[in-house]
Amino acid sequence: MQPMNEVPFETSLAEYAEDMLDACTRCGKCVEACPSVEPAGISRTTKSEDIIGGILELVRTGNGPEASRKWAQSCMRSGACIKACS
Repeated sequence: MQPMNEVPFETSLAEYAEDMLDACTRCGKCVEACPSVEPAGISRTTKSEDIIGGILELVRTGNGPEASRKWAQSCMRSGACIKACS
C-alpha cells in the first residue's frame, strides 16, 4: 500500500488552479475551437479573449461576466479547447 499524500485536497486544487491561471496566455483559441459557443447563445461580437479572461476571473474569484458563465455552463466536454491550447 502506498503512503497517502500529505497535501490537503484544497491545497492541491488551489495549486492546480494557480498553475492554470499562470499558464493561460488569454489568446482565446480555446473559445474559438469550442463547439459550445453558439449553442450557449453567446453573441458573435463577443471576443474570445474576453470570454477566456472572464473564465480566469471565475476561477480566481467565482465571479465573472455573463458570456463566460454561459460558456462554462454549456461545456460539452468535447476536449476541443484542450487541443487548441498552445
